Amino acid sequence: MKTDSPKKPAEKVRSKKESTLRGIPASPGISIGCVHLLQATEEEIQPRKIAPSEVKSELAHFETALASSRTAIERSREKATALAGIAVGKIFDAHLMILEDVVFREQVETRVKREQFSVDYIVFDVLGRNIEMMESQDGELFRERAADIRDVRQRLLRNLRGEGDIMPNEPTEPVILVASNLSPTHALHIDRNLVKGIATDTGGLTSHTAILARSMNIPSVVGLGDLSSRVISGDPIIINGNSGKVLIHPSAESGKEYKQKQDRYQKFMKSLENLREKPAETADGHRIQVWGNIELPLEAESVLAHGGTGIGLFRSEFLFLTRESVPSEDEQFDTYDKAADIMAPYPVIIRTFDLGGDKLHHTINLQKEKNPFLGYRAIRVCLSRRDLFRAQLRAILRASSRGNVRIMFPFVSGLEELREAKIVVKEAAEELAGNKVPIEEQIKVGVMIELPSAAMLADKLSEECDFFSIGTNDLIQYMVAADRGNDMVSAYYRSFHPAVIRMIQSTVKAAHKNNTPVGICGELGANPIATPLLVGLDIDEISTNSAFIPEIKKIVRAMTYVECKRITHRVLKLGTALEISDYLETQLKKKLADLPIWFN
Repeated sequence: MKTDSPKKPAEKVRSKKESTLRGIPASPGISIGCVHLLQATEEEIQPRKIAPSEVKSELAHFETALASSRTAIERSREKATALAGIAVGKIFDAHLMILEDVVFREQVETRVKREQFSVDYIVFDVLGRNIEMMESQDGELFRERAADIRDVRQRLLRNLRGEGDIMPNEPTEPVILVASNLSPTHALHIDRNLVKGIATDTGGLTSHTAILARSMNIPSVVGLGDLSSRVISGDPIIINGNSGKVLIHPSAESGKEYKQKQDRYQKFMKSLENLREKPAETADGHRIQVWGNIELPLEAESVLAHGGTGIGLFRSEFLFLTRESVPSEDEQFDTYDKAADIMAPYPVIIRTFDLGGDKLHHTINLQKEKNPFLGYRAIRVCLSRRDLFRAQLRAILRASSRGNVRIMFPFVSGLEELREAKIVVKEAAEELAGNKVPIEEQIKVGVMIELPSAAMLADKLSEECDFFSIGTNDLIQYMVAADRGNDMVSAYYRSFHPAVIRMIQSTVKAAHKNNTPVGICGELGANPIATPLLVGLDIDEISTNSAFIPEIKKIVRAMTYVECKRITHRVLKLGTALEISDYLETQLKKKLADLPIWFN
């Protein structure tokens, strides 16, 4: 990447009128300043033939570059850990997995020997094919994996050229960084004293740019589409990491308005500092649990730091999606055990592999499906690939010896899958017991309620499992038949659709009749205006990104259970999603006028 040089002719025709873009609010806060534009420059490596006598030296050069890159990545991990904590440092473990993947190394070595092209071209081509494969898939997770591979490729190629970790020119005064995409390596080199905000064309809530920005407390907005093509360095800009709004060439009036919002936000954040050790308990004594969702095992550190008292969703499929090869049982055990150790004695719910749909892996999805979201995914994959499923269950059961691990099955549609999956758990437990491996004998097993069929069978499912977690993201799209990733129908994806609220209510009631606790782990749980409704629906636990935990606690503690029940009673009488969201917003604004959600 390089800093752009503004061209005078373009300067004359560019509009200075205020314009607004909306993206994804990735890291909270409001930043007012000038653009520092980074433009991606990735040189394509052309094939260069080498003599047979050069093959050995090329491969030796490859090994040297691998070693240098490994050292540099480990250094980045140490720096990220020192700056933002262990969980953020683990981002670079994914880079090490890519670099050290046996299949990748074998491909490079084999092709250099067979084709006799220079190693830099072979590296560029092999990793390029992996990038193309990831980018051809739908979903933010795949775009993120592609970005990881591209970051590793750039670093490895720099080391093959003997350049080391060269970073583009950094700003020398306070700025707002704007880029098409920001790699974790570059993000790590940001000077927090100078970079006051980040805005990127691509990315999502779980992108590494977003994770690093949140960890460094830099207001950020991602997924802005074409922002980087609309600005040049020096342009005045305002970014609102609370709402996702970005103002280019803001007017004097907008500047004054957002300065006031910035001051209010900073005051609000100060008020959250004393909530870490306090429970999520209403003013009249009704308590719920607020837990965290994680992908990387040591993100558990962030959950604890924000006052969370458990992991409601450990997305285990990241073990597949950060690498080409299948993770071994021992690798999985180490991962689950780390999370359990950090959180002990608080619970850790590990969701078994939720592969398929928009989370594909070449060892699992062998055929192109016309409708993957209704196809071969999650528990269906696990039950048909017993080798993978049993290995994962053995790893989870081994980690359960700490006493705080639970198992959760995704995409269960009825009793058949639950019963079959529990049989495999029993078989894995018996196998470990036969080998004298310590495990928790009565490990808790739960299911995700993300299919309408499962919600309708909540009374039966709750008789045969220990807990529920409602996955609102999928439940909503299956309820209203709208793919949230499809722009043509995404307007029909309504979190507060009355049918969705009623289905959550009926699920909770059915589960509670069997004394089965119910959590919620989808994006609805992170929406502040939904908190009083979820309390009133008698949700036992809200699991979300750790950054939202203090805000949810503040809302719960500002309400009474009686108020939440009254709000819920009214919501259940409303007929449209807009009526519900407007009513909830009005009720919460009466109670808490200083929430960041209002600073849009």
